[in-house]
Amino acid sequence: MTVSGTPIRFSPYNISWVLITTTVILTSFIKISIAKSYRLTLKKSNTDVGGTERHKRFTINNQYANNLHGKPGQGYYVEVNIGTPKQKFNVLVDTGSANFAIAAVPNFAINQYFNRDKSSTYKLVGKEVYVPYTQGHWKGILGSDIVTFDSLPNAGVRAEIACIETSKNFFISGSNWTGILGLGYKDIARPDSSVTPYFDSLTAFSSTPNIFSMQLCGTVDTWSQEDVSMGGTLIIGDTDTSLYTGEIFYASMKREWYYDIIITDIQVNKSSLAISCKEYNNDKTIVDSGTTNLRLPVKVYSKLLKKIKQTVHKSAFENFSDSEVDSFWRHERWLCWNIYNIPWTAFPTISIYVAANQSSSFKLDISPQQYLRALAATDSQEEENEDCFKFAISASSSGTVIGAVVMEGYYVIFDQQNKKVGFAKTTCSKRDATYPTSTVSGFYPKADALKCAHTKEVSGDDVMIIVAYVMGGVCGICAIPLMYFLGQYLRQKWKDRKDQRENLI
Repeated sequence: MTVSGTPIRFSPYNISWVLITTTVILTSFIKISIAKSYRLTLKKSNTDVGGTERHKRFTINNQYANNLHGKPGQGYYVEVNIGTPKQKFNVLVDTGSANFAIAAVPNFAINQYFNRDKSSTYKLVGKEVYVPYTQGHWKGILGSDIVTFDSLPNAGVRAEIACIETSKNFFISGSNWTGILGLGYKDIARPDSSVTPYFDSLTAFSSTPNIFSMQLCGTVDTWSQEDVSMGGTLIIGDTDTSLYTGEIFYASMKREWYYDIIITDIQVNKSSLAISCKEYNNDKTIVDSGTTNLRLPVKVYSKLLKKIKQTVHKSAFENFSDSEVDSFWRHERWLCWNIYNIPWTAFPTISIYVAANQSSSFKLDISPQQYLRALAATDSQEEENEDCFKFAISASSSGTVIGAVVMEGYYVIFDQQNKKVGFAKTTCSKRDATYPTSTVSGFYPKADALKCAHTKEVSGDDVMIIVAYVMGGVCGICAIPLMYFLGQYLRQKWKDRKDQRENLI
């Protein structure tokens, strides 16, 4: 999920920092003139992801190997324990926010909540927390308690937890999760960065390296007519070579808030959208496991959708009416195909070029097996021997979001220590291995790649306001020595008059 309300604007708060900086510089001038590694194995369509724990100190308990699940379109969650004695909950794993929060009162959409009165280790912090997302919001009271994973006995830490008391369009009925584990930087924590995210607490009070990685595997074999679940692997403190093939390609991050990267181009079957690269990153581009779709700025989305429609082969829709197809593109309905005749080759490959450094980029080739999102049978009411799909690319008013449908094609590394995000080809099984799958490749020359980052345009009024504040600060600083010398003059004058009176006596 993406925390909303974060675009950078020039406000009196921002301007005050300009004034403070100016004051510090001028004041300085006047002074000179005057004188460890954890692994969580997640369920992948009835098949556990392989690999062994590489750090013997942290042994995985196989009894609890399948501890991350999810339903299509409802996110990936992991089971955690909170409090003493332990209370078990599923929490959404979200790289697009930084708060750790849990339901603390009953809600019609969930079947359990954290009972603070039953935990002997719960401590009230008392700060009110309000978190709005792209869709929905919640409000709660900050506390702290012991948080552990059953499969990671040495990963326990006291963490700050927001206890959710009111919410709207946040919990999803039937999703099986009752809270959220935000893994972003503390700069996006709400209400401010004084709130310490769980991962920060873990790395601060243990030897855990400041890195984690994810292999999200999506759904496979949905025609089983079962309640389909998603899965993959989350590793805290390391990467695992068994979860990817080939090279890891890293993108430098702009700053420590979201996992913010830079797109340099988007292509459909090798044909560029041919718009300014800054448009792709307006007003940011983030990697967010808590968002389902690939979301793009309106201008970019419109160009991309038009190009996809022009490229997709008509055979993909030969069994559907024009109105059904139009509804599919507008996200109003899904389309179903026979499981033995899904038209993967009729849909184009979408390529996203990501800045690796100032002079080069790498390419994510996104297969239609990613951006056509499979639905569970219970959601689509599909017939036997059919798979149903929704179009999983949508418009955004808050920048580009590389969501779970894209991440499911890759092994993704979130390296907080070195401020970079890595992508490698995943070892997850694909719905149909006989058709092209998502790949990553590079490097490709791109002059001034980092200049594709979005920059906030400053209006004339903003400039005048900034100038006025700065000039006011300069005048105020310049007045300091004048006031000093005036004080010295008045003091000397008073002393002279006192001496004259004493001489007369």
